[in-house]
Amino acid sequence: MLRGTLSMRRLALPSLTLVGLCLIGCNRFEPAEYSAFDPPAQYRVWWDSTEACSGRTGNFNRVHWFVVPGPDFKCPTGRCSGRWEPEHRIYLAEGWKEHEMVVRHEMLHELIGHAGHPNPPFGIGCPLTWSTWNQAHGAGSDLPGSPIDESPAP
Repeated sequence: MLRGTLSMRRLALPSLTLVGLCLIGCNRFEPAEYSAFDPPAQYRVWWDSTEACSGRTGNFNRVHWFVVPGPDFKCPTGRCSGRWEPEHRIYLAEGWKEHEMVVRHEMLHELIGHAGHPNPPFGIGCPLTWSTWNQAHGAGSDLPGSPIDESPAP
């Protein structure tokens, strides 16, 4: 009887591990089409600025950068120009990958380590939402209706 119980436990542990991994990895967002790219030198300057305004530090080199074709892409909250994902992944729409606010917005997610837009550091400290960016840089500094995932954390 003891031998049967041990066998069942041996089978149950790997099954539970697979379920746990699926819960972590199966819900990961990934656009239909994207490609990896090496961040330009300007991104390091923006990273330093984002660390400074947020009072947070992080490892720029652990971020994996991806570009998605087009002006925006479908994401869980609608249409996005940028999206941060755990595991240090940042997706940027091709049309926005050189836009400081979009890139730094996603960098700030990497630095805080989660979705959502707590204020501070978003807004107060780092004006890295459309409304705070436009206030800090003058209205009209961005195209109206620019898509970025500014939804609250689930």
